[in-house]
Amino acid sequence: MEQHKFNRRDFLKYSGMLAGALMLPRNTRLLPQAGSPYPAGARLGRICQGDIGAPTEIKGEPNMASPTVGMIMRDEVVQLKQEVIATEVDLLRFRQRWTETDQGFIYSDYIHPVKYILNEPLAQLPTAENGQPGLWVQMSVPVTDFELTQYPAASYWIREYAVPKLYYGQNFWAIDLRQKDGRTQYLLTQKYGALPDKFWVDAVYCRPISAEELTPLSPDVRDKKMIIRMHDQSLSCYENGKEIFYTEISGGLQRADGTWLTPMGQHLVWRKMVSLHMSAGGMSAFDAPGISWTTLFDSNGAAIHYAYWHNSFGSPYSHGCINCTLEDAHWLWRWCSPPVDYYPGEFTVATGANSTLIEVVA
Repeated sequence: MEQHKFNRRDFLKYSGMLAGALMLPRNTRLLPQAGSPYPAGARLGRICQGDIGAPTEIKGEPNMASPTVGMIMRDEVVQLKQEVIATEVDLLRFRQRWTETDQGFIYSDYIHPVKYILNEPLAQLPTAENGQPGLWVQMSVPVTDFELTQYPAASYWIREYAVPKLYYGQNFWAIDLRQKDGRTQYLLTQKYGALPDKFWVDAVYCRPISAEELTPLSPDVRDKKMIIRMHDQSLSCYENGKEIFYTEISGGLQRADGTWLTPMGQHLVWRKMVSLHMSAGGMSAFDAPGISWTTLFDSNGAAIHYAYWHNSFGSPYSHGCINCTLEDAHWLWRWCSPPVDYYPGEFTVATGANSTLIEVVA
């Protein structure tokens, strides 16, 4: 994986993206309830641009001046062919990448890469250390609906959206299962940072997370350091002074005075969670459930984590956190000390003695 990252470093470093504001996606589009609607091995992307009812243009060529050949709505899924460079430079956008899809060309920032993977439902959930059933699961389809167990919902993200959805890569805690209409469903909830809502989801859309996926990477290496560069919107990991990982990220937006929303300086990892519900000011700011592979490094809440609501990695985008792709967030979570046990899926550092150093620089 590290070699792959280095091979594309220059491309990642010198390609830019459109910056924007955090927005939780929503839509009314449902996926089929049985079987895959896509060819085996198809590369997929979910439209993550705009709000409900706001269409995104599909272009005949990879540039904004090209004729519009179609419209597509948020949360609709397209098949991806290849990523290309714009044929005409758009001075309003730093990143000049476009994606050729089965329907035409779409600006790459507007497409979140996803997969459609169906899973064999479990006959019963494993037993957690407290004697109660429990299992970490990850959403493995682009988008799906759910059935809330109790109304009205406690959480903003459910109450304020007409048809709230779950999205590819979100992690949740499964606490029960049932049979309904001949299908197995898991009862999902959030263990950390959330109000007590529970919801039933089709089990085939939930990939069980194994204990091996929480095992630490390079556990014997004591000299670990991460550097986050705000102007480059990049992140590097070092072992014994040698760079072993590089990727693009989306950090906090830049203020009018030139400072950044992401806290600068040196920090230590102080808490890690398989999943965290993040909220600030309700829907007026953000209210995002099931945020996977969260690594907190600042006492005010700044964290490294997966972002399922945009594809603008390489440009500042967040309220202060470090947004990553699903694969990068998971790798970084496993690499950073301290380790986390499957049960309870969370660890808070008492002294910081065994925490990875994270340095945020301009």
